[in-house]
Amino acid sequence: MSTTPLKARLTKRLVDSAAPTSNGEFRIWDASVRGFFLRVWPGGRKTYCLKARANGVQRWVTIGEHGAPWTPEMARDKALELITALNRGEDPSSILGKAANSDTPSPSIAEPKALQPTTISELFDFYLREGPQDKPLKRESSWGVDRSCYLRHIQPLLGDRVAAHLRPSDLAAFQAKVAAGETSADIKTKKQGRAIVTGGPGVAARAMRCLSAMLNWAIWRELLKDNPAKHVQKYRDAERDRPLTEDEARRVWAALDDAEAAWLLTRDMADIIRLIMLTGARRNEIVELQWSEVDLGRSRLVLPPVRTKMGGLNRSRIIALSDPARLIIEKRTPGRGTWVFMSERVDKPLVGVNRAWEKVRAIIGLPDVRLHDLRHSFATFAVEGGASLYVVGKSLGHRKSVSTERYAHIGDLPQRGVADLVASRIVTPRADQGDN
Repeated sequence: MSTTPLKARLTKRLVDSAAPTSNGEFRIWDASVRGFFLRVWPGGRKTYCLKARANGVQRWVTIGEHGAPWTPEMARDKALELITALNRGEDPSSILGKAANSDTPSPSIAEPKALQPTTISELFDFYLREGPQDKPLKRESSWGVDRSCYLRHIQPLLGDRVAAHLRPSDLAAFQAKVAAGETSADIKTKKQGRAIVTGGPGVAARAMRCLSAMLNWAIWRELLKDNPAKHVQKYRDAERDRPLTEDEARRVWAALDDAEAAWLLTRDMADIIRLIMLTGARRNEIVELQWSEVDLGRSRLVLPPVRTKMGGLNRSRIIALSDPARLIIEKRTPGRGTWVFMSERVDKPLVGVNRAWEKVRAIIGLPDVRLHDLRHSFATFAVEGGASLYVVGKSLGHRKSVSTERYAHIGDLPQRGVADLVASRIVTPRADQGDN
């Protein structure tokens, strides 16, 4: 299912050539009139529609069916007429009345039946199809996570339930079943691919978060009146973070050199992992790094908003480069392509860094350390070294300080220093203390 809205100027040639698909109805949004679109139904029927707001209420208007006599030009003119009436605060029925007295079929301001999903499955299909246009700042990868969560956990247990009839107790039972592993599965995804679906409290927490977000969106779209998930006590996300100790970090660094020398890792893969360790960057921020984002003159990387989780603030993300990190990039060869770490076969970023990390952690005997834990380790080392949470948060690209607090796993040494400081203010050394 594609979550990217189709957008083009509707012409008779385009409408005639729009073929139905087996994945359900789809829409083509007109590029010239906002809210005007064509719906193509699985059976081949094509209707012109308008999405607009009247007095703060979102309305879905079915203008007419393509052909006999509606054409794209006629439907577009009618859509503009309706929009003008709405902007003036007029009742759209005046426009509908004019259409009824003419030779053209009258539009209907009733929301099409297909736009009023009843089951959770219908509602989620609608959410994944229409949500990206309502939430333009939500990353495409996040929509992929939502779709996977829905298919693996929500659809099997709640897909056929009527959304408006769900009660908090139903969702509490759903959460408990996911936590108990009732949706666990071993699924073949590709010719040689597998998806291992697991349960547990952390998975249940993510499933509930995904479901609750969809229900809130449905309320915003005026398809539901209440979100029963907000009345459910939810599981907390599982604590999976495992920062490295300083000794372990040095072992990882040495293992990268050894694995590269033994041809177990390519230099590209080793350098990607090294840069994640040295910058605290997210995996894809390094894997998909482009030469246009490298500013060696100022020893930094400048990632545009679309490449960061700060995109909603329309801010670029600055990643400072230490001398060792800068040297890694300087040794590479610009000009081979767009990406710093480019695939040899096609002009795309490298793939397979997760498999490379599995080799490294097997070498050093740390099977519980994830690649993402290198980012947590960066934060921990920085805070233990005296950096403030504010500065560390800026380095990690966090929007909220609470995220940085979660990333910085401060060990015993700083706490022991605090304890010694307090003790020095309280305890008066005894003269005979040295004799005991």
